[in-house]
Amino acid sequence: MTWLESPTAGGAEFSWLTEEGSLTERLKKEFHNVKVEVIYEGAYFLDENLYTREVILKSNDNPRIFARTLVKEEDLNQAWSSIKNLGNQSLATILFNSPKTKKISVVYKKLFLNDPLFIYLNSLNLTNKKPIWARKSAWKKEGAILDLTEIFL
Repeated sequence: MTWLESPTAGGAEFSWLTEEGSLTERLKKEFHNVKVEVIYEGAYFLDENLYTREVILKSNDNPRIFARTLVKEEDLNQAWSSIKNLGNQSLATILFNSPKTKKISVVYKKLFLNDPLFIYLNSLNLTNKKPIWARKSAWKKEGAILDLTEIFL
């Protein structure tokens, strides 16, 4: 399945997928006790010119959202330099707190068992063998693009 302009999900799934604000803040409101667990930071395995940061947003130690950020290495030293200093903070602290940062696109996709992203999440024991939704957004700051994929566990 290709990425969609609008999700075909309904109800609560649709509400989460189309959330305009910070998912971290929404998790805090609905589930409390939210933590960001960094599982990888460094060169992206498919392209050494990209830096990636992968995290799991958890509430009460239950994985809720997997997020992968991709940025060109050259942009990491300029527009997106604060990513390297996030530690266990949410990316939302950068995306929603700067007037220079703008979301420029968002698309949606239902991930099935044979999807490479689903297979990767399964290798991390983050799936329960049922299809899951993902959204991918692009953000722009000072001409530099950041790609963010969020998968709803």
